[in-house]
Amino acid sequence: MAREGYINLHLAQHKRSKTPGDSDQMMKSRQRFLNAGYYQCLAESVAELIKQESICAVKTLLDIGCGEGYYLQYLSQIKAIENLNLIGIDISKSGVKLAAKRHIDAQLIVDSAYNLPLFNTSIDVVLSIFSPLCPKETARVLKPGGVLIMVGPGEQHLSGLTTHIYDQHQPHQGNFKLIDEQGLFALKKSTNLQQNISVKKTDIENLLTMTPYYWHTSPEQKKLLSSLPVLITPIEFHLRVYEKISS
Repeated sequence: MAREGYINLHLAQHKRSKTPGDSDQMMKSRQRFLNAGYYQCLAESVAELIKQESICAVKTLLDIGCGEGYYLQYLSQIKAIENLNLIGIDISKSGVKLAAKRHIDAQLIVDSAYNLPLFNTSIDVVLSIFSPLCPKETARVLKPGGVLIMVGPGEQHLSGLTTHIYDQHQPHQGNFKLIDEQGLFALKKSTNLQQNISVKKTDIENLLTMTPYYWHTSPEQKKLLSSLPVLITPIEFHLRVYEKISS
């Protein structure tokens, strides 16, 4: 148990690298960007899906790949569902440490999505936003009829950013195919969320740094992006609701 209040279960003998998961730099940039409200529409849509799917049935929600805790904090603050128990897990110690400093009413854990430290059939809803997950482990911890809410990128997501990096826009690849192929979940609902955002000059670097695009950006391109007074880009999210298929 760390002094910040999170539990670290991803010990040295389990690691494949010294600092697995997203780096401290990426996590801090993501926190600054999300705190500025650019993705609040996504947080609102996720909360609405939870309310639609559960009403009073949901007691425990697990955020796999919770990162620095933005979405958990949003759910905690708006009280989307009364008496909702929140659990966040991420392999990045830096991310979970930042989440703990938000003082969210949630249990925060450093561990792998492929080795969830949870009992069988103990979770009502799993949330996965742009994060890797293991279908078998996710199905194991979900209760019969439990719900998986996944968020992935749409075709035009951040195309206003990538036009400054690539000759042709290259969207992120989501994890939906992995879920669809396993046969452990049935798709209940699918929706798309798209709007344009105007990213302030001071937040452009945070946006770039929090994405994998950062590693494909040349020094000249970074300099060009940093000189922009504002970056206008579409954001596009695919939201899917899956139900666990009872075995």
